Amino acid sequence: MQKSNINPEILQQMLDSAANAAEKGQSQFFTPLDLARTLTLSLPKCRPTATDLNCGAGALLQACVTRDTYALLGNDIDPHRPKVEGLEKAMHIERISQDATLFYGQAKEVKLTCDLFVLNPPWGLWWWRERLADLANSRLMAVRDAFAVTEARAPKGAIDSTIATLLMALDLCTAIGEGYLIGNNATLERLLFAPDAPYAVLAKHIWWHLIIPGNPMTGLDECLWDKFDDTKPVGPGNQPFQTGVIYFSRDHVAGPRKSVWPQQPDRNYHLGAELRYPNAATDPREAWSAIKERAAELAGKESRMPYNLWLNVGGVIRVGLSRFEQLSTKVNKKEAERLNNLDGKTPMELVLQRAQRDELLHVSERGGWRVDPALTAAIARATQDYHAARAPLYPLPEIQRLGYLDEQDTIECREDLELLVGEGAQRRTKVIYRKGGKYSIRTQTVIVQRSVETPNPFTGAREELEFTGQELAIIIADTVIDPAGGAVSGPAKQEVAEYCFMDSKLKTDPTVSVTIAKRGRQRNGEEIMMAGQGEQKVDFTLQELVAHFLIPEVPDVATCQPEQYARNLDALSALEQLTDALAE
Repeated sequence: MQKSNINPEILQQMLDSAANAAEKGQSQFFTPLDLARTLTLSLPKCRPTATDLNCGAGALLQACVTRDTYALLGNDIDPHRPKVEGLEKAMHIERISQDATLFYGQAKEVKLTCDLFVLNPPWGLWWWRERLADLANSRLMAVRDAFAVTEARAPKGAIDSTIATLLMALDLCTAIGEGYLIGNNATLERLLFAPDAPYAVLAKHIWWHLIIPGNPMTGLDECLWDKFDDTKPVGPGNQPFQTGVIYFSRDHVAGPRKSVWPQQPDRNYHLGAELRYPNAATDPREAWSAIKERAAELAGKESRMPYNLWLNVGGVIRVGLSRFEQLSTKVNKKEAERLNNLDGKTPMELVLQRAQRDELLHVSERGGWRVDPALTAAIARATQDYHAARAPLYPLPEIQRLGYLDEQDTIECREDLELLVGEGAQRRTKVIYRKGGKYSIRTQTVIVQRSVETPNPFTGAREELEFTGQELAIIIADTVIDPAGGAVSGPAKQEVAEYCFMDSKLKTDPTVSVTIAKRGRQRNGEEIMMAGQGEQKVDFTLQELVAHFLIPEVPDVATCQPEQYARNLDALSALEQLTDALAE
């Protein structure tokens, strides 16, 4: 069979997709419309949609059109769109221009499935298997087993394009999905039907094998199916080449019958379920549109959703996912939820609290999303403004600097700190934090309940009232952290625990209860959060925190905003001079 040239627009794509693309070219030959219409007669009468993974001009799709058809879906690596010869009125084809092996990976990612496939893939190409790796996880056992086979004559890491197309179609079929595939009959016999065929496991899903003398796709007279005469010697004008057409079905598992043209397939031998009513059809158009947008993005066209996270004209954060991202199984749903939680907020309101600021920075910097540079700059400005605004007017003593610990990730111990542990005779002191060690620190807003007995103003009887509020707890882990962030001493890493520091009155007052979520000892390597397991005691006081840990200095306004501080001093000095002058 003659080879076709490669469209210069897709030269690199072809070389990347197939090991022998330079030798075989595109292997692109168009199916005559009259042959396509004849082959379609053996398909189910109800055809709401039809899909072709290498659609070329689209003759196979156009031949499928019935009064029930509402979508023709075609993919082809070549963006060139020739007209179908002999077609008076064509139905629109929703076309994607992309290599079939790339298309398949995206189809799997958005869970595309189709009821009907009509296929004439390129013949004799060796496609790279790594692009089709999802076939190894197919829901259809025969597809998994076939993909695991390596054909002896195949280049290392490659698979025949005809077999690969059949595998993709079977894998993307719905439960009642089916279709047909046109190929070189010698290839089909060798790979599917011969006694030692490497992909014989797929034959059970083929219900008919039609053999057509010659090759109708070449456009040469001597290759047409009605020109071959087996009563004459083989030679010019009477070629022995045969075209094979296999009709397959996901639900059919009884294997094929065989016939030679002009004997047509007998639909009664199709033993699988089939689509009989349009309202039972699967509609793949949403997933197809998502793949089309993704393919356009990869081709360098402007995305309809250039950013997942951006700042609108009002300074409000907006969030959005492309169609492909909305359907993609590879998008982390937890990260997507974190992204959506930012929608409608402003950068300044999200940087006021450390936890919210960390969440904002995680989503915008480490979440893997496309972020508008203008938003990144706005977050940096808001963070800078926040730190400048919260800076104290003068240097603070240690006890007041505790209010700024929410900005710290670690804290250094300057004196050993012990805690009484155990009960009764087993009660003893245990060093929790050692001098010179650096420990992880975090802050947490906790619920504090206080019970008070007071006389009823009307009856005089004493009654108990309960007040509920919130306080800030400082929580420090008991494992020493090295400069690189790894636990190096203290309790074993799988046994990290946390201890809570709060005001001494909250620790000693018997009328006060505090609900704290602390990380406790781990079991089997899994961390146990004790939130919601009742009231947890305060372990240490804030006074003990100050006495045993180095409390970081907090830069005052003179340090944070030296220029503005100097201007304010000058303004204050001028105001004092004016006041003195008025007093005189």
